[in-house]
Amino acid sequence: MKIGIIGFGNFGKFMASHLKNKSYIIVTDIIDKKEEAEQIGVEFGSLEEVLKQKIIILSVEMENLRDTLHSIKDKISPGTLVLDVCSLKLFSSKLMEDLLPKNIEIIGTHPLFGPQSAKDLIEGMKIAICNIRSNKIDDVKIFCESLGLDVIICSPEEHDRQMAVSQSLTHFIGHVAKNIDLCRVDLSTKTFDDLMNVIEIMKNDTPALFENMQTMNPFAKNMRSIFVDETIKLNKRLSHLST
Repeated sequence: MKIGIIGFGNFGKFMASHLKNKSYIIVTDIIDKKEEAEQIGVEFGSLEEVLKQKIIILSVEMENLRDTLHSIKDKISPGTLVLDVCSLKLFSSKLMEDLLPKNIEIIGTHPLFGPQSAKDLIEGMKIAICNIRSNKIDDVKIFCESLGLDVIICSPEEHDRQMAVSQSLTHFIGHVAKNIDLCRVDLSTKTFDDLMNVIEIMKNDTPALFENMQTMNPFAKNMRSIFVDETIKLNKRLSHLST
């Protein structure tokens, strides 16, 4: 199996390092990263070379996905399978379906882990898979399971509904905690230590990543509003009890 990866940032490198033992991997990026590719044992090539592969993974920031699709849509061979790894599936799935030719197969994926949360071991981690336009969904599922991943097949809408809670709200709470300079203390509980672990992982998030998961998930705003409203209500009730 040969896989081409477009985008060799932190997640692209992380993904390539785990896929190389199962497949031949060739990667590309707008910046020459040949030495970095050689360091992890994969090939670095041109965009044209990557697009020759029958399986192509788009590992680009969400805000760059549209431009990336425009740059490749007329260069992909019929029957090629294109996958993305964006954390919002309604957004990325619609873009791929609208912009890629009808003879291109499309599957949306979202690995629910990354270089920080699964630095050395991905076995047991979860990955969401959304079949947009492909008859290879079972093959992709089997391949992911061969990596030790827990595969969850869902629709883009169900994915984003759940991510509004497990991702958008969690990161919202984490950023609030970070903004009030919450730090580790000697007299900590296990629960507090777990919260600090979450905050430390989030420190690696780019501002764009955080803003995208909050503004581009159509279900995130309502979830934040519910949380903030309930927080205010709880604070008022406790303030009343303390008077």
